[in-house]
Amino acid sequence: MEIIPPAGLGEKDRDAAVRIARVARMLDAQFTVPGTGIRLGIDGLIGIIPGIGDALGLILSGYIYSEALRAGVRKRTLAAMGINTLLDTAIGAIPVLGDIFDIAYKSNMRNARLILRDMEKRLPKD
Repeated sequence: MEIIPPAGLGEKDRDAAVRIARVARMLDAQFTVPGTGIRLGIDGLIGIIPGIGDALGLILSGYIYSEALRAGVRKRTLAAMGINTLLDTAIGAIPVLGDIFDIAYKSNMRNARLILRDMEKRLPKD
């Protein structure tokens, strides 16, 4: 479940990629449920809080989105990220089912991978 920045990034993009990967892991996969292979993060934990949990998760996911904007990712990538985040937030608001979906879907990890793929596409071809 590791997100590895592509080789060849400039220092600024590499630093952004490392921050994005670190935050995505913290939000979606920081902890392992003992006795299982299930990984969850802060987003999955706070999502359990009725009413405000999913709103807090959306705010935290906004950090990854803001990093993507600063990194200059394409509009297509930003749109895909927005869909991931909105889907996670909307379904996550459904009691119980939403919590299970949130832990399984891992929108922040998906968004981090989208950003890194976008950065990789901008690298000069050899």
